[in-house]
Amino acid sequence: MDTASNKHGIERRKIKPKDQEKYLERKSAFRIDFRQRFDLFAKTVLVTTGGALTISMTLFLKDDAPKLMPEQLLQLKWIWIFLLYTLCSFSLGMFLTVLQGAYVNWRWENKIPLGDDQISGNKKMIAFGIIILLLGSTGFLAFLMGLCALGLVATDVIETTVANKTL
Repeated sequence: MDTASNKHGIERRKIKPKDQEKYLERKSAFRIDFRQRFDLFAKTVLVTTGGALTISMTLFLKDDAPKLMPEQLLQLKWIWIFLLYTLCSFSLGMFLTVLQGAYVNWRWENKIPLGDDQISGNKKMIAFGIIILLLGSTGFLAFLMGLCALGLVATDVIETTVANKTL
């Protein structure tokens, strides 16, 4: 890979091997920590979304479900769409992360990497990153919207049910 696509490649090679090794160890430790946080965050969102979908669908679709007004049904429909989108986008993002890792391993096969010179600036890695970022960002936004709206609808249903019982 030429120096135009990797601004720091030449500077890294000027660093003493011992200092470069320390730098790479710190960078590797940071990446491992970041990856663990990413995985924990994604799993938390997936489990929370799955639980919210399961509980809300079970509660509102069973035979003795509370009576819902048409606007509440419409809101629930959109909430479930947002939460399903969250599941799909986070799952696809995780799958693309696995593919990205396989691609990096393929790029590094039979090479002794000096840092990440073989992959930085690579158009496929940039595309992977952009797609994963878009899926994660839109999925998290849908998660927040769906969960907040579900709370509002549930509160509205409780208020309606209590108001109808007191009449």
